[in-house]
Amino acid sequence: MDKTKKTSSKPKKKSSILVRILLLGLIVVAGYYAYQFFVIPRLTKLDVPTQSYPSQSVYYRYSLQLGILSSIFGGKDMSISQIIAEAGKDMKNIKSAGFDGVKLNYHFQNNNSVANKMAVQAAKQGLYPIGSLQGSYDIPADQAFTPKEMSEWQSYVRDSVSANKNIIYFWEIWGEPSLNENRYGSPAEFVQLLKATYPIVKKANPNAKVVVTLGAEATNGSDFDDQVLALGGGDYFDDLSFHPYAANPYLQEDQVKTAIAHEQSLLAKYNNRWPLVISEIGQPASEVGEMEQARLAAFLYAEADTNNIPVTWFYWSDTHLLKDEMTDDGSNWGFIRFDGTERPMLEVIKPFLKNGN
Repeated sequence: MDKTKKTSSKPKKKSSILVRILLLGLIVVAGYYAYQFFVIPRLTKLDVPTQSYPSQSVYYRYSLQLGILSSIFGGKDMSISQIIAEAGKDMKNIKSAGFDGVKLNYHFQNNNSVANKMAVQAAKQGLYPIGSLQGSYDIPADQAFTPKEMSEWQSYVRDSVSANKNIIYFWEIWGEPSLNENRYGSPAEFVQLLKATYPIVKKANPNAKVVVTLGAEATNGSDFDDQVLALGGGDYFDDLSFHPYAANPYLQEDQVKTAIAHEQSLLAKYNNRWPLVISEIGQPASEVGEMEQARLAAFLYAEADTNNIPVTWFYWSDTHLLKDEMTDDGSNWGFIRFDGTERPMLEVIKPFLKNGN
């Protein structure tokens, strides 16, 4: 009887040890990710900026599908950890080129932990991240939030700003609300979005600047921007942005000059209350060739410099996009080619990058 009891107790002991090992493993993994996602962003800090917007910044675009494909199918594409490591190298190169800011997308109803990690990589190089608070892929354009969605949006904004309060001091709301494909309801409804968002940002980070783009491609002939400002929308942002795109090619001299004049006239109408920013502009080489792309970039930077307007170029590198995204129509926007080499436009704009080494 005694022997039977002793023998039957051994499997239970082994089972108990395995459970403890598994629990310990889970605790270690959870601790690692908690450290990566919550502790590191709070340990990394940037001084509160003195400027209203980074003087010269660049959009940092990347495809998470690279990491997803690798993790699901075990392919040769980069894992998410490798993407973050590559981002660290890119941020060093972006800083060395002379930029002082990097723009990153944050999407409503998405997991933005990778964007947080990208922001940390930028901050480690002394680059100021610009967080672009975008809408959800699942909510149709031209539609304002329901009360439930608005509450969720406010929580998303609060969480994003709070998690990055030591490194992200610039937050752009929505993107291009004046364009049909990106529109948020009517001008009046967009003002309500700004009114619901601005105090959330300021409470989460009193040193943050809120950026709003009211003019984008083909909107200079509309009065979306004027309607938003006439309805009091200007009380709920700090920097007024515009994207002076044309089409075929995207960057045209006459369009850029007209857009700048339009924005300056709008500012004058409202007593020059806000600094003016070009928070996105670019030109794909596929439309015009690399030499013309470089000439147009030099023209854009010269015009912006003459008018004391900061610029965010769309975008840094083609290397972190899937080959399927590198189509002939509207591809090759980056300063860096798909093979990792520099396009001529990076060299021609360097005189305007005042923070270069």
